[in-house]
Amino acid sequence: NPSAFNYRIGLWDVSQITDFSYVFSADRNKRLHDFNEDLTEWDLSNATTLRCMFNGCFSFNGDVSSWNVSNATDLRSMFDWCTSFNADVSSWNVSNATDLSWMFD
Repeated sequence: NPSAFNYRIGLWDVSQITDFSYVFSADRNKRLHDFNEDLTEWDLSNATTLRCMFNGCFSFNGDVSSWNVSNATDLRSMFDWCTSFNADVSSWNVSNATDLSWMFD
């Protein structure tokens, strides 16, 4: 139950992780439909795969505008079914991306 989870994961050092596939995907864990933790401080500069990272997290609307995703190649379905998500990601450099399909579907 995400509401019972009380660790401040936004402060975790994730800077060396390259694959964030399905990390918060509600397709794999229905309890994550309500996930909306603050991940503003996460360093994704080494991330290459963000596939389905928040897929189905209906409540997620975190400010991810400052994330450096310039090394990411796979962003497929990253925010798929995130019906509350409306963060500004217009400053993201996705020039290395090879798959952006269904990213916001």
